[in-house]
Amino acid sequence: MTSTKPGRGGPSPLYRHLHTLATSHALPHSVDHLLSLRHPSATHAWGHAHLVRTNPLLGDVMDNAAFAGHLASTGRYVASAAPGATVHEVVVDEWRRRAVVRMSYHLCAKRGAEGGEGGAEVVENEVVWTLAFSSEEEVGEVRIVESVEFVDASASARLGTLVREANGGSVGEDVRGGITLRE
Repeated sequence: MTSTKPGRGGPSPLYRHLHTLATSHALPHSVDHLLSLRHPSATHAWGHAHLVRTNPLLGDVMDNAAFAGHLASTGRYVASAAPGATVHEVVVDEWRRRAVVRMSYHLCAKRGAEGGEGGAEVVENEVVWTLAFSSEEEVGEVRIVESVEFVDASASARLGTLVREANGGSVGEDVRGGITLRE
């Protein structure tokens, strides 16, 4: 009978690297740190298909520069709130070089240009990330080549409402992502 438990050596170096990349992507220290985890040709997109199809500001497939721009533009309007970001689960498929991360961001609205707080309501946005990794043979060279972010549409729309209330009813035209949704 073959055991399903990991061998004495534990997870392989590739598995550990993919798990670390996935967790670090979910909880980056900075935008520069996040981009360092991604292959230069990496893309970012949103799911679910119907949500994306019916909300054009979620339809863009972004390269790293556009993804960094999205983070900067959204960051003008939202702030992390206690208890912060929490990773609930990371599942790694070493053979296919893919990972799924289920996590929560706890966010509140802030005033864009002024950077002040926009309100006390904290919204938990539970997100599922699917990540695909590059095929380099050298484990340390493997990077993320694709990220797809499945947002909680209801939480994103609520946060978007709070952001618009704190910012005179609108956000910048450069903003993409969940806060563009409406309740």
